Amino acid sequence: MRIFLAYPFTKLLDADGNFHESSKQFITNAVKRLEERGHSVFSAQVRELFGEELMEPDLATRLDYQEMGNADLVVAFPGWAPISGGVHVELGWASAKGKPILLFLHEDESYTPMVTGLGMVTQVKPILFGDADMDRLVDQILEEVDQYTLHYT
Repeated sequence: MRIFLAYPFTKLLDADGNFHESSKQFITNAVKRLEERGHSVFSAQVRELFGEELMEPDLATRLDYQEMGNADLVVAFPGWAPISGGVHVELGWASAKGKPILLFLHEDESYTPMVTGLGMVTQVKPILFGDADMDRLVDQILEEVDQYTLHYT
């Protein structure tokens, strides 16, 4: 299955262009473990080497949009402290294209109704998590992808 991993990017770059280290480890681990299960995973962070090779906005946007079109499933983290405008755009693309979404929402964040109401226009499974869940969040992604695969493919 082709998975589009929508996760905050530019908001996690510091002034020197370094990507937030624990988020980098999280994404790297999630992509690796999903690929070990035979999935193809798109991550803009991986493609752009976590900020070391940032693409120009026009090119990155076009390529991300194409990847969304190719995806079978979207695993999305719209952000928490800070919210990600980019992931919100990707959620719009996903819903407009009718892509199923596993929507990971942080329990301490307040999301716009346009995000929480996406289930009205496409298949969405909201998954709440908190800071205490971070150590097992990759396992939770794998479990949710497995459940999706079992029931819908």
